[in-house]
Amino acid sequence: MLATESRRAPKQRRKTRPTLTPEQREERLSAAREQLLAGIDTLLTSEGWQQLIQSRAWLRRYSLANLLMILQQCPDATDVRPMSEWKELGFAYMRKGTHKIKIWKPRFRKVEVEQDNPDDPTEVSQLSGFMLVSVVDVSQLQGDPRSALPVAESTPVLLTGDAPAGLWEGIVRQISARGYCVERGDCGEANGMTHFVERRVTVAPDLEPAQAAKTLTHELAHILCEHESRYRTVSRALMEVEAESVACIVSAVCGLDSLGYSVPYVAHWAADRDVARQSAERVLKVADAILHQLEGDDPPR
Repeated sequence: MLATESRRAPKQRRKTRPTLTPEQREERLSAAREQLLAGIDTLLTSEGWQQLIQSRAWLRRYSLANLLMILQQCPDATDVRPMSEWKELGFAYMRKGTHKIKIWKPRFRKVEVEQDNPDDPTEVSQLSGFMLVSVVDVSQLQGDPRSALPVAESTPVLLTGDAPAGLWEGIVRQISARGYCVERGDCGEANGMTHFVERRVTVAPDLEPAQAAKTLTHELAHILCEHESRYRTVSRALMEVEAESVACIVSAVCGLDSLGYSVPYVAHWAADRDVARQSAERVLKVADAILHQLEGDDPPR
């Protein structure tokens, strides 16, 4: 029997992250700000708003900053997920020449919080920072063709046909819950109107169900975006960009494609960079709030 000599593996030193100097930190922050602004600049065209509106239907789990980072790195993105999820679906390889998309992921650490009983502490998760992680769009995978974006029209085209089941009723409930009544009636040249003083929302009587539901969502967005109190300090352009963008995102998630109407409408009002910058964050927040309420009402699929 041969004797063997056991050797203990040398203890590896834990790698520490290098500390950034104030100059390096400011340089990175400046680069991040410029990247965000560059992404927002793309929203000033009808194609840019179309990307944002379409993407929000499948990127609701991502923040605005990550959404813009994704669209900047992969403008035609249609479905972005971690590579691990794609592998579970049978897509093991990326197309040659493509590169993974970088986004920010929050990092959390467990922190003990003392309770009344010192012998029974509770652990909670606390945000400790962010790190860059990789995600992949379906167009970058082998075996799945790139999806083509619809061509944007230059003038709004009224929607025809039926609305998704329950969409009109769900939006009516949200408007009514805020003290407004909903009616079909004369709106002049507009498709819909919100009368803040009278607490009344009116939708034109001759609109087909699909357009009526989208218009009603637009009016709800005016309410949720607080345009009653903000109209003295913001332009009409900003308010219309917000309301129509919210309506289009909500419609898209519910299965109603309103791009033919909404993209030209938004592009008409989004005349400068400041309008787009002020709108983007509020638009996504309000759209998500409406969608969460609709989901609680057994939303249309």
